[in-house]
Amino acid sequence: MENETELTTFSFPNATDDLDDLELEDMYYKEPVWVQAIFIALYATVSILGICGNGIVCYIVLGHQRMRTVTNYFIVNLAIGDLLMAAMCVNFTVYATLYTRWPFGEVMCKLVSFSQTISVSVSIYTLVAIGVDRYFAIIKPLRPRMGSTETLFVIGVIWVISIALALPTLLFTTVESYGEATFCTDGSWEDSLVYSLICMVLQYFLPLTLLAGAYIRIGRRIWGRRTPGEMEAERDKKMSESKARLVKMFATIVLLFALCYLPIQIYTIVQDSNQDVLKYHYIKIIYLCALLAAMSNCVYNPFIYCWMNIKFRNGFRSVFRFLPCVKYQRNWNGFKGLRRANTGQTQMETMSLGSRVDRGRWWTQDPGKTNKNGRASNSDGETRTSFM
Repeated sequence: MENETELTTFSFPNATDDLDDLELEDMYYKEPVWVQAIFIALYATVSILGICGNGIVCYIVLGHQRMRTVTNYFIVNLAIGDLLMAAMCVNFTVYATLYTRWPFGEVMCKLVSFSQTISVSVSIYTLVAIGVDRYFAIIKPLRPRMGSTETLFVIGVIWVISIALALPTLLFTTVESYGEATFCTDGSWEDSLVYSLICMVLQYFLPLTLLAGAYIRIGRRIWGRRTPGEMEAERDKKMSESKARLVKMFATIVLLFALCYLPIQIYTIVQDSNQDVLKYHYIKIIYLCALLAAMSNCVYNPFIYCWMNIKFRNGFRSVFRFLPCVKYQRNWNGFKGLRRANTGQTQMETMSLGSRVDRGRWWTQDPGKTNKNGRASNSDGETRTSFM
């Protein structure tokens, strides 16, 4: 074979030129058994936690009418993208890299590469959609908000763009033989380096730059200085705090995405610039570590929701209420009323996730958050009738 590549294509096609001078001993070198066991355990943990955690997130939102808000629909879309990564990509990739072969056939070769690119695109573009929604809700609060139809349309556009960006992997990724082994590779595609750079810009640098600008401006609006002597009504203060918590949660998710995918971006840039690094004895371990950091991103979001949002936390408690260590009580409708064991913590932690969707839309309001007219204001500053 004239060109040899990395074993799998993870979002960005890897090295494709002039690698036939690699020694067979280097190509077929296997890490010690204990190293293999560690990586297999780590990747398996990522796969299991990613499937379970994101599956529960989907259940909490889609299985309960009152959780179906605009922002929560985006959260479900983010969870589906992470599910795709955890179920379709993690285990196949670690096997192919550790054992330097692809025994799963050409169809799975194409599907795994295709799924990896789609998953990354869906995740980052969903974060962009959430950032735009938060931006207009806070910077331009008088602008009409999205309803269910608009939200589903945006989600559809995200998937169309993601599939279009991933199509080259479906068309050009194939199984090739080298010696007695077979590999899942894109080595026959001359423009793979150009595609790699395009994906790097569209899946990482450009979206994160836009998100950074949006959240910086949102932060200035929420935490900016007030005019001396300016007073703030108690209701407005609570709404500002609710908005701040929501922004912190999504900013944390964006920051984690950037940090998780940074190592694989650096690896790709270095490898594309100097393919001699593939001759380095420990390059496989470096690649596996960078890949693990990227793929582990599919695990963290459910923990962030559970940590930073009381409704998702109560949803997880509902799912795991059969465990003796989980405290759960049914004292209000849905997930609204689970009281925390720590009575010193304020009930202000309850917040709405995004604008409500058409008729039947809802949001959670603690009894102490209604105004004198029995009306309550959500995190976007809209007035809603209290359900309490």
